[in-house]
Amino acid sequence: MKLTFPDYYKNFKCIADKCTDTCCAGWDVVIDSESLEYYQNLSGDYGEKIRGLITVDEDGDSIFVSSCGRCPFLLGNGLCDMYIHIGHDNLSRTCRIFPRFTNSFGARAETGLSLSCPEAARLIFQNQNPLTLITEDTDGEIIPSDFDTELYFTMLKVRKTAINILQNRKFSIVERLCAFLRYSEIVQDFVDFYEYENAETISTDELFGKPEYSSARAKRALKGIFRFFSTAEFINPDYASIISSAETVDMQGFAADDILIEHLAVYFFHRYYMTAVYDGRVLEKAIFAVLCTIVIMRISALGNEEFQVTAQKFSKEIEHSSLNMEILIKAIRKSRCFSVENLINILSEKEI
Repeated sequence: MKLTFPDYYKNFKCIADKCTDTCCAGWDVVIDSESLEYYQNLSGDYGEKIRGLITVDEDGDSIFVSSCGRCPFLLGNGLCDMYIHIGHDNLSRTCRIFPRFTNSFGARAETGLSLSCPEAARLIFQNQNPLTLITEDTDGEIIPSDFDTELYFTMLKVRKTAINILQNRKFSIVERLCAFLRYSEIVQDFVDFYEYENAETISTDELFGKPEYSSARAKRALKGIFRFFSTAEFINPDYASIISSAETVDMQGFAADDILIEHLAVYFFHRYYMTAVYDGRVLEKAIFAVLCTIVIMRISALGNEEFQVTAQKFSKEIEHSSLNMEILIKAIRKSRCFSVENLINILSEKEI
């Protein structure tokens, strides 16, 4: 099969006790069926210890009982007690693969590193050059998938054009994000009518340009967008007030490097854009990518921490909460606040 991954992907190595925001805290660890069977049959005192810390949650999943928001196997020095006793290969699947994610498309797959991991975030933002996606032949398992194969091969061409838009450094990052939204909107129109050949040949020359800005319109849209975050659930109890402050922050003084914002947008683009082959919602993936980029930019503009840290914390709070992701996707589908026109208007505040 063919596997596509970012150029930094193979450089990842867990830094264990040196991590500033360990994945062993804040989340419940769901135990997959294969690992559960292994733990249930593990002999000796350590097997007894593991079984004594397993419970079933309200969703019927077997999980490890956390203590004060920390995995019971997380030692005071930041290392994993289970890793020490039974090794990496016998950890639950979640622990073995994190922060890696994979999107499967039959004989092809795309993988990457989740921004929620501090070390992954460092790799995502460290390079001054545009991200390169690498495709290699691998011996990985081919997973049967139900998707529109014609749309998939169209999306491969669309993706190439879209990433070129996001990485076209002749233009400001705001102009690129706006052009990316406009491009995805046109693609969506063709996809809706199964005009895949037209979607593959869209001219991008006229998509760039500085948008007009309306302060009143931006404020209305931001109010609606941030209303979503008031209904979200956060691991960090202080995060609600932090994200609320981002609604009214002055973006004219925001000075984050365009390259950092580019890498951020490309991360969300790579993780979600191609999944449109399963539901045909190309524009929705684009809106999600740009929306997350906007909110992270606004939180960063508060000036409380480095851009990389802000992005990593946002990912942890939003991307790894099924509830928050579900609420956000529903809001994007139903509310005009998340329209291309409104997002472009919000982005343009940084350009005036």
